Amino acid sequence: MSLIEKINKDNLPKHLAIIMDGNGRWAKQKGLLRAFGHENGTKSVRLTVETCAKLGIKNLTLYAFSTENWNRPKLEVDTLMKLLISSLKNELQTLLDNNIRLNSIGNLEMLPKSAQKELLDVIKKTENNS
Repeated sequence: MSLIEKINKDNLPKHLAIIMDGNGRWAKQKGLLRAFGHENGTKSVRLTVETCAKLGIKNLTLYAFSTENWNRPKLEVDTLMKLLISSLKNELQTLLDNNIRLNSIGNLEMLPKSAQKELLDVIKKTENNS
């Protein structure tokens, strides 16, 4: 019996919120660039989303980028924005196939136009998912 099968789904929350933090420190501890840590963090996001779906958790909030993050070095912020765009493009079909609706909270106007466009496009394409 797998771990997921052992979980009593009647005792799970309807909404789970996670602050995504530590990918840069993880990479630094391994002697890697911080950007590698952020990229590797996308695997954790995918696993988290898939697991929540399997468990029947209806709402998942991922706190991914705070206003303080804009103070990071420009190269790191640019890398994070490129990672956001590529993740949205790469995961759109998975979201659609699994009836997952993406939404966003926060000040989207601060994002680069290309990131805003991609994010709003995925939000629109998944708006009828439940």
